[in-house]
Amino acid sequence: MASLRDIRQKIKGVSSTGQITNAMKMMSTARLNRALDLLKQSKVYNNKLSAMFHNIKSHITPSKHRCLKNEEVKVSCVIVIGGERGLCGGFNQDLHRFAYETIKNNKEKEIKLVTIGKKVSAFFNKTDIKPYKQVNDLNIKEAKETLQPLCNELISLYSAKKIDEIKVIYTSFISATKKSLTQQRIFPLTEPANSLCKNESNNVTFEFNPSPDIIFENLLPRYVQTTLYRFLLESNAAEQSSRMAAMTSATDRAEEIVDDLKLQLNRSRQALITQEISEVISGSQL
Repeated sequence: MASLRDIRQKIKGVSSTGQITNAMKMMSTARLNRALDLLKQSKVYNNKLSAMFHNIKSHITPSKHRCLKNEEVKVSCVIVIGGERGLCGGFNQDLHRFAYETIKNNKEKEIKLVTIGKKVSAFFNKTDIKPYKQVNDLNIKEAKETLQPLCNELISLYSAKKIDEIKVIYTSFISATKKSLTQQRIFPLTEPANSLCKNESNNVTFEFNPSPDIIFENLLPRYVQTTLYRFLLESNAAEQSSRMAAMTSATDRAEEIVDDLKLQLNRSRQALITQEISEVISGSQL
């Protein structure tokens, strides 16, 4: 049986760990709220931009723009958006497994891998699929501007026919308790998945000056940047909610362990007192 001193040290250690996980839970909750605010603002802007972009797309000649053609895919650029830190349950591991298996299932294509996030970059650096480009230590508040050079480079590669498609793999945020591992194609362009974008695009009539083709080419980098930024915000919200859930679970478990240790301490103390009383009684009878 463990001594009273050992049990007290365990209680102290677990209580200290519980305080740390509780502090991390509160930090994750605050970060999740900020992430959701950014995501909400981004969705409004993204919906308006997407509606305008797809309206313009319906007024141009598809043959003039490679991003509107469905050509044979020989080289695929895959962007994987992951987490910057750990302690978020199975968030990183689930994404890494999904991304790796998805890429491996496309053996017939040459893959140019772009990783966003330290954890996903570290994972793929240990595999047989090495990243072509890595974006780490991304400040979420400055991410939109930071992503611009990457978006410009990808558009240039696509226009030069060095890549034939651009896909993004990330964790889509649905609610605080529900996420979805998602794969979305940016190029070639598809119809907007959001029904709100479709409705707005159909209900608004634009008059173009200069021509729709010129506006389309100028708007393309902004559209790609905004779309990638929204995926990043969704991934960030999913990461923060996963970390909040993990730290909540860890804090609750620490409290349960402390309660069990206190019960064990009381039982050990009671057993020790009973033993001392028995020894006193035995001694008095001699």
